[in-house]
Amino acid sequence: MQLTSLTFLAFVLLLLPVHGLLPSRTRPLLLLLASLLFYAGAVPLHALLIVAMALTVYVGGCALHRQQSRALYVALILLCVGVLGYFKYWRLLCSMLDFTATGLGWQALHTATQRLQIEDVRIPLGISFFTFEFVHYLTDIRLQRLTSDRLDPAGAAPSPGRPSLRGARDFLLFTLFFPTLLAGPIKRFQSFGRSFTPTGEDLAAGLARVLLGLGKKVLLADSLASMALRLAQPDQTTPHGLWLAMYAYAGQIYLDFSGYSDVAIGLSRCLGYRIPENFNWPYSATSLPEFWRRWHISLSSWIRDYLFIPLGGSRQSPARVAINLLLVMAACGLWHGAAGHFVLWGLWHGLGLGACRLWRRFRPAPTAPSRLLRIWYGVLTFHFVCFGWVLFAAPSLQAALQAVARMFSRAH
Repeated sequence: MQLTSLTFLAFVLLLLPVHGLLPSRTRPLLLLLASLLFYAGAVPLHALLIVAMALTVYVGGCALHRQQSRALYVALILLCVGVLGYFKYWRLLCSMLDFTATGLGWQALHTATQRLQIEDVRIPLGISFFTFEFVHYLTDIRLQRLTSDRLDPAGAAPSPGRPSLRGARDFLLFTLFFPTLLAGPIKRFQSFGRSFTPTGEDLAAGLARVLLGLGKKVLLADSLASMALRLAQPDQTTPHGLWLAMYAYAGQIYLDFSGYSDVAIGLSRCLGYRIPENFNWPYSATSLPEFWRRWHISLSSWIRDYLFIPLGGSRQSPARVAINLLLVMAACGLWHGAAGHFVLWGLWHGLGLGACRLWRRFRPAPTAPSRLLRIWYGVLTFHFVCFGWVLFAAPSLQAALQAVARMFSRAH
């Protein structure tokens, strides 16, 4: 069920009045049932899988809260990442193994990878978002960022850290909350549990935000999509056409993604939940680190908190920090898609972030840049991001490199 479909509109128009009429204590159950219906509408078996994973993480988290166990924590993380890897990256892994076996002449490995290949595996909706939220939940319990009152703010469990029906319900709702199911933002359990009773002002502001998001998506992003498609056929497009396609895609992906985020944020407010902002005028950034503080904020903050900082953050040697930036941004690219051009897009940003750190480290004593210099920095940052979008949008690494080469050629 797409967030811009008439079916989704009818679903929301039926849900909102019922939600408003029910007493506050029963609204979470209504939202959980609605979210389960929303998710099961695609592939019912996938709904069973996600519910089973969520309950496993919830019970495991309760056990982890009672008794800190590194072995249990690692096992739960491996389970979550393993399920994601199976659905999203198994075919890529098998293809890489098969390519290696063929190149080295290892017939046994080639035969084994052929047998392990799985065709037409349907990826469960939102599984990447589920996985990130599960990892956040377990890690914050492990690091004691989730205290007893936050795990059970309403006193649902008779004893903190022990499974309860209400606690399981609240965690399932956190996992399956349908406004954020398809495109985020990535939620944090600490803030999501603090629901409120929406007022008339909340409903008005929330619906206005939904309309803004739909306008971004339907009226603007979809209008740019036909022009951006030229990046998929660089050999049939002029260099000027490819430049226009690059700018069009930069606009399309921002308007599309921020539009979905607006719909999710606005609808959540109508239902009594505040979820994090995801975009803050990213193309106005004057440096690449600033761009990532403004773009897909829930993802970039997740990468910072659960990948970059555990690897050592900024307190390592410059070489180690540069390697860590490459690793986490390559993982970011791989999260977006199981293909080489997504990884290269991540590495492109990793190199850019590393270069920015070196510049700050070795530049002369910093002074406040003039307005003209800030504009120049903004233009450079924007075009660095745009060339990254060519890698992201092209159907393959070969097509992306061909598009970039053709953009700087003299062919007409």
